[in-house]
Amino acid sequence: MEFVDLRVERRTGTGKGVARGLRRQGQIPAILYGEGEPISLTADPKVLLRALGTEAGENVILNLTIVDGKDFTRKAMVKEVQVDPVTGKPLHADFLAISMERPIEVEVPVEVAGVPEGVKEKGGILDQILREIRVRCLPVAIPDRIGLDVSSLDIGDVLHVSDLPIPEGVELLTDREQAVVMVAAPAVEEVAAPVGEEAAAVPAGEEEPSEEPAAEAERAAKPGTKAKE
Repeated sequence: MEFVDLRVERRTGTGKGVARGLRRQGQIPAILYGEGEPISLTADPKVLLRALGTEAGENVILNLTIVDGKDFTRKAMVKEVQVDPVTGKPLHADFLAISMERPIEVEVPVEVAGVPEGVKEKGGILDQILREIRVRCLPVAIPDRIGLDVSSLDIGDVLHVSDLPIPEGVELLTDREQAVVMVAAPAVEEVAAPVGEEAAAVPAGEEEPSEEPAAEAERAAKPGTKAKE
C-alpha cells in the first residue's frame, strides 16, 4: 500500500461563486467526510491527480495535511472526484477520513496476465467480464490489484471470482460465482452463394415448365368457358 502526502487548506466560503473563483486560481473546492462535521477544503488538482496516478490508483492512502492556522494531519482516501465532462479537468474532490485500525470496503482492479492457449492456437477471443472486485480489509492491506493468469485457458473455459488469488487478510465481498474471464470461439463468417448459382440449377437450354397449359385445360373443362383461340 502506498502513502502520499497532500496539503490542502481549510475553506470558509461556499457556493458556486466561490467555486468558480477557486478554479480561476488553479484550485478546486473539496470536502473531508468521516470525522464529525464535514470540513470544507481547497485542493490543488494537479497534486491530487499525481497522487491518483500512483500504483495504488484510487485506493492510495493520503497523509492529508490541513492548513488552518495550526496544521493537522489526517489519514484519508479519495472518495470521489467530479470532472468536467468536456475538458476532463477536476471540478471538486471528496475525501474520506479513515482509521488504520478499522477495515474499509474498496474496489480493487483485476489485472489479466498471459495469452490463453485458445486464443494463441485456435483464434479464440478473450473476454474480460469483470474488471473490479469489492473487498474489505485494513487500509494497509489493500492490494493495488489482483492478478489473474489466463495462459492455460482453452476455448469455452471460464474463470470465476472464486479462482482469484485473494491475499491473506483480505475479505472478498463480490459473488464468488461471478465470471471474470472467458475464452469465446472465433466468430464464423457466413459465405454468400456465388452469383448465378441459382441459375445453374436449371440445365442450359431448358426452361422450367409453365403452369399455363394446365390452367387452360382446366378452364376449358368448365361449362360456359371458352378456350383461347
